[in-house]
Amino acid sequence: MTQERRRRTRAPVRMTVTVTSEGKRARVESDNVSLTGLLCKTRDHFRKGIPCTVSIRLNENTRIRIAGKIQRTTPLETAIAFLAMDEKSFFHLKKLVQYNTGDADLVNLELTTPVFK
Repeated sequence: MTQERRRRTRAPVRMTVTVTSEGKRARVESDNVSLTGLLCKTRDHFRKGIPCTVSIRLNENTRIRIAGKIQRTTPLETAIAFLAMDEKSFFHLKKLVQYNTGDADLVNLELTTPVFK
C-alpha cells in the first residue's frame, strides 16, 4: 500500500473550468479541487510541466483566477498544481473547498501546516 502524500483535502467539485495553456483555452470538467490543485476530466491534451491559468466561474460576478502548472496528464484527465493567486481568489477557493468538504475546521487547520516538507 502506498503512503498518501497529499497534504490538502480534496473536495469533490463538479463544474466547468477554463484552463489556458500555450495560448489555447479549453473548457474542462473538474473532478476535485484543493487549496493547492485541481483534477479535471479532459479531452484536450495538455503537456506536463507547462504553465497554465485556471479560471473558475462561481457566478456572473465572481471568478477565481489561479496561475498553475500541468502536474500530470493522461488521455482522460489532467492534474494541475496551483502556484499563485490573488487574495480574493484564495478567499473564494477556500470557501469553495470548505463548503464542498463539509469540514471548514479541517480546511482551516490545513492552513497552519506547510504544503511542502
